[in-house]
Amino acid sequence: MGTTNASYRIEEVATLLAPRPPLGLPIPAYEGRSLPNVTSSAVRSLGLEVEGEPKLLPPLAPDLDPFGGRRAEGTVVVLLMDGLGWVAPPAPGVRGELAYPEAWNARVHPITSVFPTTTTVALTSLSTAEPPARHGVVGHRMYLPAYGAVTEILRMSPSGAGPAEAFAGPEWTPSMVSGVPSVFRRGVPGIALSRDKFGPSAFTRMIYDGAEYTGYSTAADFAHLLGEVLDRPNPPPLIYAYWDELDTVQHLRGPRPELAAFEAALVSRVLAAASRRVGPALARRTTVIVTSDHGQVPATRSADVAIDQAPDILSHLIRPPTGDRRAGFLAARPGQLDALLRALEERLPNGHRIIPMRAAVDAGLFGPPPYHPELSERLGDLLVLVPSPAGLSYRLPGAAARPKFLVGAHGGIEPAELLVPLVCGRLSELGEIDGNV
Repeated sequence: MGTTNASYRIEEVATLLAPRPPLGLPIPAYEGRSLPNVTSSAVRSLGLEVEGEPKLLPPLAPDLDPFGGRRAEGTVVVLLMDGLGWVAPPAPGVRGELAYPEAWNARVHPITSVFPTTTTVALTSLSTAEPPARHGVVGHRMYLPAYGAVTEILRMSPSGAGPAEAFAGPEWTPSMVSGVPSVFRRGVPGIALSRDKFGPSAFTRMIYDGAEYTGYSTAADFAHLLGEVLDRPNPPPLIYAYWDELDTVQHLRGPRPELAAFEAALVSRVLAAASRRVGPALARRTTVIVTSDHGQVPATRSADVAIDQAPDILSHLIRPPTGDRRAGFLAARPGQLDALLRALEERLPNGHRIIPMRAAVDAGLFGPPPYHPELSERLGDLLVLVPSPAGLSYRLPGAAARPKFLVGAHGGIEPAELLVPLVCGRLSELGEIDGNV
């Protein structure tokens, strides 16, 4: 993938955001311009075939393919920066103060995340090269029929109650949540490089199942370990790396461009340090793909719709809401769907959308079939989308209030949530020290 110009990027963005019938909403570009297509391209570039069914989603479209249809010369590093949304780069020759690092601007294209635009869903799609409809991880909070409970997937425990990992006992396996194994479990040798604190969690074990897990503690440690892994006598074909800091700070401070620019510059410095460690020849043979799971939009407490404080809505629900604060999934009691719709229309802010879940699935919002066998049960009856800065909140009776309101949010289908960057190049090209940090 070579350099691009500003007008071409504008056309790409317009195409990705074009409303599609019948919903009149943008749909993640699962056919070749979305997050899981990145993994398909990486696997293809390594000359590997995954084991079993279903087939992977198609690779990236030819104009996005960092390998030009050829084999990778060395290791492929897929580095996901959590929370890094699409930022239009400046025109050629103009250095934008809040742009990506200069080395990235010439190589960046927009792609879409998946839906919902939230970390649990997107990381599972990245690790499996499959859409949410196939792997079945469809929300931050999700109803799991096997447990008969709404589950917080990151904690693998009942939503708002119980200790973390309550469902991840000795008999727990990733297949109890995801209907598709990771590409590592399907025969692709690789290493996962992520925060050491995430290593023991069931969610981490699920998305990196089959990979060697290497935990890092700081940015310097990340650079050291990346270089160390690449410099092995037999380096792994594929490395998945995860950077969490930007998402954290934007949840706390809001989606501010200077925060994204700072973190992108910091990651560029990390790549530069790893490049120096391995030397020019190995750095030129190593392909790095930087992308993200979602961007963020502003959130305001006063705009929240508190479902737990709306008895007219609660009385028609068979279970607590699932999904995300920006994209809620609601399941009605038998015979009460129409009453639930009326109650929602009276409570939701202007600009909301209520979509029958069957219509959302059929329109491809969650991706193409074959579908996870529990997809309908996990999703419920209605998809509720609210405009930023609104959100849907729900607190179980007796549960402690969140200590801080998160002023950055994601999960919905607005452009700032859906579009993410795709930056591809050699390790020797994407690492720079330019004074922005």
